[in-house]
Amino acid sequence: MSLRGEDSDGKKYSKPEALWSELAQAPEGAQEAWYNRAVAYWDSQEASVNGVLGGYGHVSDDDITESRKFLFKALGKTGQGVLGGCAADCGAGVGRVSQNLLLHHFQEVDVVEPSHHYIESARKALSGSSAQSWPSQHKAVNFYKVGLENWTPHSERYDVIWIQWALLYLTDDDAVAFFDRCKAGLKRGGVIVVKENICKHTEFVVDKEDSSLTRSNKYMLQLFAKSKMLVMYNVLQRNFPKELFPVRMYAIKPRTVTADLSQK
Repeated sequence: MSLRGEDSDGKKYSKPEALWSELAQAPEGAQEAWYNRAVAYWDSQEASVNGVLGGYGHVSDDDITESRKFLFKALGKTGQGVLGGCAADCGAGVGRVSQNLLLHHFQEVDVVEPSHHYIESARKALSGSSAQSWPSQHKAVNFYKVGLENWTPHSERYDVIWIQWALLYLTDDDAVAFFDRCKAGLKRGGVIVVKENICKHTEFVVDKEDSSLTRSNKYMLQLFAKSKMLVMYNVLQRNFPKELFPVRMYAIKPRTVTADLSQK
């Protein structure tokens, strides 16, 4: 299937491979510069909920409400109580998702974030006891200052790997490699949740300021298929401002022979 896209300067691409080929043919270190530019952009933003949400901090409550419903749906659970176990918050920013969602339901949460001032803000917010609203025995355990392209989960540690507004910073090849590593990091029955901006009028949009790639729903599904991941649920976020990109939540798990047969 054709996946045409464009960048923030209006340059058109006939397919994603044209973008990645252009990046590969750039001067040595271009791919590293792609990731460094993203980190530099976020290092320049305010370390707050409003900062990580691009000035739309008021959407956080609606975001968390829909994420909580989706989390329990993805795990096949009813109610909204404590789940126990362990979750990873990937691209965690200042720890907003950990603080308002994951720590309420998981005994341990690991935080993964490449921006220094964001992860330090997350460490302060999640390690202190002041105004803590999650169960006291639930803890943020590890803080990994690293990009997802370089993060390797511990084997069979996680019940949920939560990736929100972070996959758009990975190249296709690095996303596939990342999902391969995540497969090994999941416990039996574990799931990966990807929550991401989705473009509607073209198949991808490259923002050259922050090295992000917003993909269409079709592009996302192709990327999951390439990564040999089975999409369990694919749900549109509700109650977001119309001027923003739509946001979708995907619950995915590694494909198995049994799972593949069940889809036929």
